[in-house]
Amino acid sequence: MEQDRFAVVDIGSNSLRLLQGTCDEKGHWQFLPKELATTRLGYDIENTGRLSPAGMEDSFAAMAAWKEKIGTIPVCAVATSAVREAKDGQAFLAEVRARFGWRCRAVTGLEEAAYSFRGAAAAAGDKLAAVIDIGGGSTEFALGRNGQAAWSHSYPFGAVRSGGKTQTFEECVAQQEECLPEWLPLPVQPEIVIGVGGTLTSLAAMELQLDPYDPEQVEGCVIPAERITYWIDTLTAMTAEERRHVKGLQPRRSDIIVAGLVIAHSCLTAYNIPSLTISEQDLLEGVFYSGAFQDAAWFNR
Repeated sequence: MEQDRFAVVDIGSNSLRLLQGTCDEKGHWQFLPKELATTRLGYDIENTGRLSPAGMEDSFAAMAAWKEKIGTIPVCAVATSAVREAKDGQAFLAEVRARFGWRCRAVTGLEEAAYSFRGAAAAAGDKLAAVIDIGGGSTEFALGRNGQAAWSHSYPFGAVRSGGKTQTFEECVAQQEECLPEWLPLPVQPEIVIGVGGTLTSLAAMELQLDPYDPEQVEGCVIPAERITYWIDTLTAMTAEERRHVKGLQPRRSDIIVAGLVIAHSCLTAYNIPSLTISEQDLLEGVFYSGAFQDAAWFNR
């Protein structure tokens, strides 16, 4: 029944995503396949301090289509880096509330890290896990156990933010040198490191040569650090048009994938991590697992 369904919308710097879920009598969530719309809401925010006008229009169009599909079920819309940093971010959220009647808020970087960890690390059980979430405008790293983050940090670099200036091998070296000193020391070394976000799921899709994309094959895919180096070298040797035709890589991500991979590579280098385990579960599931639909923080915000 419709009243038993809920939805979460992730308003990111590069894309919007929708996840619908139902909760059974035992409190277990069952999810429908995720839906995605690439809107580049955070394009050029570094220079303008504002959300992209074209990105806002594309975002409203995507949300309108989803609203028509999901009807009146409860929705929590989670805005991340671009909206929380933009001068017009709160005005944008006010417009979302007015048009669609959804509960929405711009979460802090630490909240974003906690939600991503809750979603991705749920399957890690009692292992000491770390989750790296490479987004469009920021990157979150969290460490914890049993789905609860005990240590986390949000870093101000992401695939969209760095994408325009990271296309060649020389630019990758420069970005790596910028990122490496930023990683804070970890209080303890994790037993497993889980990677989430479009950069890393795309990495898995390229590694597995997936066409079409298959989330079941991506889930749990282990990527050794040296394969990230391989893909950085391979992609930087290509023209922009050649990248658009790489099997497993969405054409609209082809101009930002290298920047995202350099962030991942710098993280693994800084923390001496040998591999990443890719997860399809992330912030979206984390919002569901955290009970946001009963949380007063989501009302009238």
